[in-house]
Amino acid sequence: MDRREFLAATAAALAASSCTHSKSGSSDKDSFVLTEFTPAQQAKRRADKQSTVGLIGCDSYDGDIFAAIKKEVESMQLPNFRGKRVVLKPNMVEIEEGHPITTNPAVLAAAVKLVDYLGASEIIIAEGPGHMRDTEMVLARSGIGAMVKKLGLRFVDLNLDDIEAVQTPDSFTGLHEVYMPKTIMAADAVVSVPKLKTHHWVGVTCSMKNLFGTVPGRKYGWPKNLLHQKGITKWIIDLQHIVRPQLAVVDAIIAMEGDGPINGTAKHTGFVVIGSDLAAVDATCIRTMEIAIEAIPYMYMAGQVVGNIDEHAINVIGRSIASVRQPFVKPATLLDPSLIANATRQSS
Repeated sequence: MDRREFLAATAAALAASSCTHSKSGSSDKDSFVLTEFTPAQQAKRRADKQSTVGLIGCDSYDGDIFAAIKKEVESMQLPNFRGKRVVLKPNMVEIEEGHPITTNPAVLAAAVKLVDYLGASEIIIAEGPGHMRDTEMVLARSGIGAMVKKLGLRFVDLNLDDIEAVQTPDSFTGLHEVYMPKTIMAADAVVSVPKLKTHHWVGVTCSMKNLFGTVPGRKYGWPKNLLHQKGITKWIIDLQHIVRPQLAVVDAIIAMEGDGPINGTAKHTGFVVIGSDLAAVDATCIRTMEIAIEAIPYMYMAGQVVGNIDEHAINVIGRSIASVRQPFVKPATLLDPSLIANATRQSS
């Protein structure tokens, strides 16, 4: 999908959800200021003509999630982690009683087993919560801390980890040097293990947006203030090229709808999603939510410089999208497209 096709589809998606206009009198279609891409930026896109995404049915967290995943492993073209140090990054942004905000420990444990099965010699769990500064409390209340201890793994708080300067000459944010945790930069591979949720700033948060937690709070504050000031959409894309994630395992057994990523409500969806092309993984997840890809500006960017988002370029194995698709209650930004347009054009 090229820029012209995306703009046309975006206009249709916006018209279907709302017909509002910005304060300046321009249409919402015009409010979406989509970035032009340099050849160097486009060269970072995966060269695969088709991506494979596993849509694995898992009705509850009590079942053997890894066993369900393992049945499809040979068909998923997953990376070889033999002899590698692999960092798994769950979503631990916040704890709010009654809201499914964090990655469930059962899905994270299944991701650990998958990475071990793929040959990893060392496995580390790492996260830098974006809101709560008391990471130990989030670990305890989410159950992730107990799971990490049970599996005998090491946990690293990325907010407090040692940091190093990373050069980003083709940055979309305009920052050509950023500071990142050494645990992330020293990893042979990073695996994103997010919770599928709607998001009031960007529409939907999944495996790509989950990488915000790799940015160190000790340098950029809470909730990672510089990322907001420079533009969340652009940061989502920059982080794909800085962190270079090689795999995603999405917790969509119980997802979140409405005012996510914190104050939304639980929605039982009954599956996990796995793939090595994070753009394809997120596009597949968004389609199961009955949300238009064209309504999510960062997905357009991802389709140009990260991987595949067109459904004809994504081979979905396991369950079909049609068999699990159900409408999600949308956040305010998707009900009033001018809001997400402003968030995209400005900051948060």
